[in-house]
Amino acid sequence: MTSSEGPRPLAPLPDHRKTEDPAWQRAWANNAYLTTPLRERGMVCDVQQGLQYGLVYAYPPGHDSVFIIGPEDSGWLVTHQAPAEDWTDFSVVYDSRAGSTPPAGPDAEHGHQLAPLLAAVDAHVARRLRAPTAPISAVPRQVGPPASRPTHTR
Repeated sequence: MTSSEGPRPLAPLPDHRKTEDPAWQRAWANNAYLTTPLRERGMVCDVQQGLQYGLVYAYPPGHDSVFIIGPEDSGWLVTHQAPAEDWTDFSVVYDSRAGSTPPAGPDAEHGHQLAPLLAAVDAHVARRLRAPTAPISAVPRQVGPPASRPTHTR
């Protein structure tokens, strides 16, 4: 983003009561370096802090799916599941973990770098774009009040 573009609008915060919880707010602040660029892409994000690692959930706009992004000591693991509520379509999108034993993730050379992770998420979303239910040109548009029907008299 160039300075002339200005800041991009962010997707909204998740809609749940935890956003007022100080522990959630700390986890959110700790992950802002990741949630902010995802929200700039229109994804609603949420965070969950575990005992050892936190997770970021990112919901792509117009999709019924979720990316689950977990930082680890040696890199990132990004998975995608669709629909978000079950595991019927599950895939590993990005794996930059070095691993203490081989094999390392296919993206291990990137380690904790954020740009390659975001590029992988962008590419995955682009491949999974949903077709509109009706072509845009076929969607009726109405501007102003409906026209009255002419009455025919004999």
